Amino acid sequence: MNQGSSSVADTERTLNPIKLLEQLATSQAKGCLRISSNDIIWLLYFYEGKLFYANHSLEPIERLEQHLRRISPVILANQVYTDLREQLKEGSLEATYPSLDYQAIRWLIAQGHITEQTAGTLVKSITKEVLQSYLLLTSGTSELVVRETSFPIWWSGNFLFVTKECQTELQAWQALQPAIQSPYQRPYLINVEHPLLTPEVKAKLSKILMGFSFRQLSLLLKQDELTVANNLHRLINNKIVGLRPPQPPFDRLHKFYYTAGINDKDRFDETQSVTATLAAVAEKTDGLVPATGDLIEQTTYKIACVDDSPTILREINRFLDGDSFKVFPIIDSGTALMKIIRINPDIILLDVGMPTIDGYKLCSMLRKHPAFKKTPIVMVTGNTGIIDRAKAKMAGSTDYMTKPFTQAGLIEMVSRHLMAEHN
Repeated sequence: MNQGSSSVADTERTLNPIKLLEQLATSQAKGCLRISSNDIIWLLYFYEGKLFYANHSLEPIERLEQHLRRISPVILANQVYTDLREQLKEGSLEATYPSLDYQAIRWLIAQGHITEQTAGTLVKSITKEVLQSYLLLTSGTSELVVRETSFPIWWSGNFLFVTKECQTELQAWQALQPAIQSPYQRPYLINVEHPLLTPEVKAKLSKILMGFSFRQLSLLLKQDELTVANNLHRLINNKIVGLRPPQPPFDRLHKFYYTAGINDKDRFDETQSVTATLAAVAEKTDGLVPATGDLIEQTTYKIACVDDSPTILREINRFLDGDSFKVFPIIDSGTALMKIIRINPDIILLDVGMPTIDGYKLCSMLRKHPAFKKTPIVMVTGNTGIIDRAKAKMAGSTDYMTKPFTQAGLIEMVSRHLMAEHN
């Protein structure tokens, strides 16, 4: 055991998540409860028995960005977004105390991008999401790392009240079983010929079901994720909408427990007609963020991706997995122009630093071809400087994306330009 640590349940294989929290609250704990289960690490931070932050090791950067966008979409615009990612890309989740994402929130405050009040809202929102997954744990190991605080605390709560809120939300998710088992599942349209599926609703569903999880859809639609899940639930039960499993690494999180009898009568009560549900979905999708544009008839888009790294190409293909996108990976920039002409893609992703022909030159060559005068071209690079952005703009690129990027960030970028192109 590390110095300065005390064991709560070092070697136990069975965990009681609420009992662990009760122990920390009673002992007026100061420090971090570290739980490990299924190769995932949960970090719950306490001061004098009160919980003030929680996170886990699956995509902490993406989680922070998504909650920031919910609270204040403008703060991740342009250079702020790039600078924030620079703050987070070095080190691991546990490299500092508290974790790097908590330090990034402090950076946002110091830079004047958010207020301390906004930080409190952000911290509570992230903590509740992480606690939901923590409360589903049944086995693992835990350790209390004792630390004195020397940093600001923007929000803290009695764990009883916080966990009660989380349990209420978990029960609402359980009511959608067995159809829906995780907020990271990805709904998609499977029965386009259903007699009750009008052309208008079909177009709207095709527009929003583009590989997003319920959590990502809630961000795009500016709705609570449970609201989104409820709107699609009956369509899933009636085989109009299907569900793909969560993308890795979120497939490693526990599914919601199924409790027989919860809302079973309501779930299968056909007096609530599919027609009414479709009408509700049509009404709700009118609230899409402006970036998603107007209705689109096409439902599958061709994406040409030029990069000399097979790893990056595989990652982009994984991120854009789904019926809405077909990725055409191109590893050789020297032959990329002819391949792109044959593919005739709807959008092009270009790496900047490639041998033979770099991204800037390839972008200029594409812009000279009559077929690609207006095709969205996004430069993808690890460079963050103003000069690099200016060079990309001079070469004719539509936008600029900095590595490393998240799945949500990539899908949002691609979707936004596809929608704009088809306006």
